[in-house]
Amino acid sequence: MNFLYNKDYRTLVNKQSKQQLLYLIKHSIDFSVVVNMDEGITFSPQLPDEIMSGFKDIVIFAIAGYTLGSAFVENDILVFEAGFGRDNFGSIVKVDIDRIMQILVQDNPIFINLTATLPKQTSKDSLDVFIKNPKNKKFFK
Repeated sequence: MNFLYNKDYRTLVNKQSKQQLLYLIKHSIDFSVVVNMDEGITFSPQLPDEIMSGFKDIVIFAIAGYTLGSAFVENDILVFEAGFGRDNFGSIVKVDIDRIMQILVQDNPIFINLTATLPKQTSKDSLDVFIKNPKNKKFFK
């Protein structure tokens, strides 16, 4: 399944995920996202340690009610405001779309992203691939 590492394929998957999110938000359809918490998730303000420590590697965020009303997609980031913990600690959550593993509607998956658990590809990774390709040796004489 090497194609999962292909930049073009990952771009395609991110575009599809973004389109799904935009549709659900535009039509005010409650949904959830299953998120790989390894990287690409930020909270503003930062959540207290006792809340953050309760998160596992994979987290489900329910986007409904007030949270749905606050949700939008900016570039390749899903942004929403949500309350956490028993005191409903408010925070703006930003999730890189490529970290969304699934989009669910009424607990039914409508989108699955197999690339969300793979390491993010960096420009260094792309350079390494370019350098290691024997066809590109002519550029390094």
